[in-house]
Amino acid sequence: MSDHNPIISILENLESNGVKFEYALDKIIKGVVKIMNSTEELKEELLGYDDIYQTYVTDADFNYWLEVSGGRLCYEKGVNPQALFTIALTKDLIVKILREEISGTEVFMKGKIKVEGSLSQGLRYIKLFRIFEKYLRKKNGSK
Repeated sequence: MSDHNPIISILENLESNGVKFEYALDKIIKGVVKIMNSTEELKEELLGYDDIYQTYVTDADFNYWLEVSGGRLCYEKGVNPQALFTIALTKDLIVKILREEISGTEVFMKGKIKVEGSLSQGLRYIKLFRIFEKYLRKKNGSK
């Protein structure tokens, strides 16, 4: 049995430049959406988070938005002009946050992440990300 952790492999792809980064991040997000929409306990966690959350990866040609509606999560590439909450960050910060080398809150407080929207939307976005990350690590045998 291999000790290979799929999260490490995915993070290694994320550290790559160009298309490999975009492909890996897209794959991660699609997987998360599928898991969250098909796992009852996670669907329940989404209730009350209804909103559109726009993410801009500033040093890549990769932007995406997540919409939470009625306990379901929808993911699309591109820009949604209806999003009232936006976050802009770099590829490096995404990788560091996923590796748990730094917290999203910490980089926000240092001004390295730009956010537009209400505090409550920002807190829901963080919680949404943490729900997924915790579940993903649990499923892959990580802490």
